[in-house]
Amino acid sequence: MKAKKALKRLRSVEALLSIVIDQFAANERSVRAMLDSAKASVIRAKARINSLSAARTVKKPPMMAKQAKRRHLTSEGRGRISLAAKKRWAAAKRTSARTVGAPVKSAGERVTRSGSPTLRRTKAVGRPLAPEALSEPNRERHEPQAN
Repeated sequence: MKAKKALKRLRSVEALLSIVIDQFAANERSVRAMLDSAKASVIRAKARINSLSAARTVKKPPMMAKQAKRRHLTSEGRGRISLAAKKRWAAAKRTSARTVGAPVKSAGERVTRSGSPTLRRTKAVGRPLAPEALSEPNRERHEPQAN
């Protein structure tokens, strides 16, 4: 049992003994003497537990947290970071200049988002620009082709 709980119970026992001693008939001296000795032993037990618990639980003062030192970037560290960045950029330039397996693009070719090359649409030389200029719109679409 913990000391705190034992002290709590001993206090309640002492209070009960005090009530019984006060209410008990004064003419029974032997019983009253026994109750007084019981109360005295409870008081001694309380004192003993108090002294043991006080000696055992010597609390240390709370420690102050150490202040974290602010770290600054040294000139040597800054130089290393700069050198590493230069190496990364040089490697990126080399790999982007000659990508492995990339198709060679012609002048009219472009790459779409999906990565497949498509040809740019150019103006047909002999055709009009607007569909209204055709005598019969969509005629070319509906005529069967001769093979």
